[in-house]
Amino acid sequence: MWFKHRAWIPTAWALSAANLVSVWFAALPGEPAHATLHALLAAALALGARHLTIRRRAEQNRADLQQVLDQNEQLQQNAEEMRARVSELEDRLDFTGRLLMQQGDPVRRDAPSEEP
Repeated sequence: MWFKHRAWIPTAWALSAANLVSVWFAALPGEPAHATLHALLAAALALGARHLTIRRRAEQNRADLQQVLDQNEQLQQNAEEMRARVSELEDRLDFTGRLLMQQGDPVRRDAPSEEP
């Protein structure tokens, strides 16, 4: 779409300002219809520039929101992976604890004795 080009906004503001100045030049010789036409053009161009500015900001906000949503989804995936890893580690610890409990409490042979 050719209205999405970034040069339209400053061009519309410049044309609006030029038409606003033209109101004064058209009113000097006493031409009210001509001055009114320039005033209407200035207002229309200013409203158009404002509309384009708002639309551009809305598109940028949507892009920023999409980026945040993508980052959130990535964080959720990372959290799920971490939960799975923690669960696996808990299972391994439980298994190791059960194995140690089944073996009993063996006396370590390499431990220093407490007798003097």
